[in-house]
Amino acid sequence: MEADTASPQEESSSDWRSNPSTCPDFVVSFMGYEQDAAERLGAEIGGALRSLGRIIDIANLDGVTVAYDYDDALAQLDRGYETSFALERTNDVATGIAMTPSVLRNDVLKSHIVISGDIADGLLDDDEGRQRGIVHTLAHESAHVETTAAWDRCFPGELLRTSYRSNLDAWRSQVMSACWDEYSACRICGDIGYDPVPGYAQTFLKVLSEIDGKVDNLVAGFEGGNADTLVGPIFGAFGNLMKFACYLQGALADAGRSRDDVPEVTIALSNSWFDRYFDRLAIACAEIFDEFGRWTDKSKFEVISDMVEEIVEERVARIWNHEDGTYSIFIHRGLARA
Repeated sequence: MEADTASPQEESSSDWRSNPSTCPDFVVSFMGYEQDAAERLGAEIGGALRSLGRIIDIANLDGVTVAYDYDDALAQLDRGYETSFALERTNDVATGIAMTPSVLRNDVLKSHIVISGDIADGLLDDDEGRQRGIVHTLAHESAHVETTAAWDRCFPGELLRTSYRSNLDAWRSQVMSACWDEYSACRICGDIGYDPVPGYAQTFLKVLSEIDGKVDNLVAGFEGGNADTLVGPIFGAFGNLMKFACYLQGALADAGRSRDDVPEVTIALSNSWFDRYFDRLAIACAEIFDEFGRWTDKSKFEVISDMVEEIVEERVARIWNHEDGTYSIFIHRGLARA
């Protein structure tokens, strides 16, 4: 079911409201909705995105899908190319409610927003808190549209088309991309709708408190053989910690705040090995953001990739890269713990 083909509209007003909207023509598609509900919600989503398009560049928006069965909507999304990679919601310390995957349309890279219907319905709710929540979600996903388009302009033909020389290169790139994307999105959308810092801080602290136990379990469960079965999940675990740090850091940076404005984070970091990496990560992301959309090479992005590999080597295993793209490891976790 589809509703509301949205087009840019001009409104006579002051400040940002007088800006032309970057919102393109797009269709809001619905799964599991009655026609009347789809039409009403589609109109609200269209209006919200037209407004957000005045402050966030969403010219590369492909469309929006709203579904009560969010997981099925991710699985069924037409991504415009053949892939075995399945889109799946975050479902551990945080539960995913929206995603903006890249898609190809006539060989042009675009971004498609997928939202859980239970969240999107907040636009029609009398509860102001729910309304603010979905507005912030739409702003955050819109910021992903802008971030993805900026990368594609600077490094055309790479997203969805890159093949990696080795698994290590792929894991490094995945962590870098997740960290940068969330930092950028949080910094672009800021506190539109509501202030996300308290929630991001809570999630980061939970991930931080669990990281050592999670890594211990991964190492303990490795019985030898294919090192990928250990090293991949290890990169994923530390990358997850860095990603949730970036959510918080991006939101803080937009508001002109630092971790010192979130005392519980400062206290937790003071007792953690991650303390020395937290600020380095924030600085690395801020330096990339300072050149937003004007990148001529990936050297600043590689700082994030190097950081996750440094953490893996410090906390778990020494890694030796070989010229043929393979690698070997020596696991030292449990033998020497910092």
